[in-house]
Amino acid sequence: MANNLGHLPKASELSETNSSRLDKWYEKAYEDDNLFRTLANDEMTLDMFLSWVGLMYGGSSGLDTQMIELCRIRMANVNECFH
Repeated sequence: MANNLGHLPKASELSETNSSRLDKWYEKAYEDDNLFRTLANDEMTLDMFLSWVGLMYGGSSGLDTQMIELCRIRMANVNECFH
């Protein structure tokens, strides 16, 4: 579902591993894959981001889940992002 919005290129071809990760992204996050495909241009960046997401939303960060969501919404608002 990648679109042409944004300023960074998006990966059109994904490795088998990243295709599997993208399927999980669709299942657990949302159907818009622009962020995932943008980060997939650099494997290390994608790995770090997905590790961070796992920590924040997996419940082991020690942070209150409502606070995490409020911060996510506020950052999206400040950056005029619909996510």
